[in-house]
Amino acid sequence: MSDAKFYSPEIIRKYDEARRRVEDLRRSDTSYADSVRDLAKSEDKFRKEYRKDGLPEELIGKYADKYTTLNLEKYEAQKSNWIDGLTGLRNKEALYGEMPGLMSLEKRNGHDCSILMVDLDHFKEINDVHGHLAGDQALKIVADIIRGSVRKSDLVYRFGGEEFLVALCNTDSRTSWEIAEKIRESIEKVSIIVLDEDGNQQALKKTMSIGCAGTDQLGMWKHTTDDNVKDALEELIQKADSSLYKAKNTGRNQVVVFDPGNENE
Repeated sequence: MSDAKFYSPEIIRKYDEARRRVEDLRRSDTSYADSVRDLAKSEDKFRKEYRKDGLPEELIGKYADKYTTLNLEKYEAQKSNWIDGLTGLRNKEALYGEMPGLMSLEKRNGHDCSILMVDLDHFKEINDVHGHLAGDQALKIVADIIRGSVRKSDLVYRFGGEEFLVALCNTDSRTSWEIAEKIRESIEKVSIIVLDEDGNQQALKKTMSIGCAGTDQLGMWKHTTDDNVKDALEELIQKADSSLYKAKNTGRNQVVVFDPGNENE
């Protein structure tokens, strides 16, 4: 029998509200550990309020233990392992560590989310012509440009090599194109200044290819639960990646949104 049959909607609403506060902090603040620690200071207050409402300890544990001070400290320790050393972005471990929870939250709130797979065109040429140090400098600059081109609520990850992933909460596939196009234009307009192997400054003009996919394009999204949300994430990444592949193989420097009608091409 579900908890909701025993406890009032108001009690459950308070817990969901507290959980959303934490997730909103984690989603909107790249240094979210500090913000979450501040929220943890209110832990006793939350628990006392919930006990006053008659919620028993076992249900408090179910809803609140994830955000106890101890677990929040674990988040802080974990953060150092979730940051890419070169770009300062979240890494792939962070993606798989936090996105399932964020997607579950969006699903409960009736929102879609989208993913952008972003790849720097002809990156290998930078390493081959100017050296790997120049390549690293370019990646740092590109990471900053992407970070500066998205909304505060969007999460940017270094997915691997010259490939980045942008997670967009409360965003469908159509809106994801608009954000992706802003990133693409930002890269196209700037000169990426790096130092070559001889210490000479080089101004590089580079472009981006981007693939987009949204949960509104997932057949399983309607039935996604906390138990299978990781499968939804994997499918979303796969569809965005296939769109990126199409963007790179049909001219580069473009944004391609996943087309379910061409899924089997």
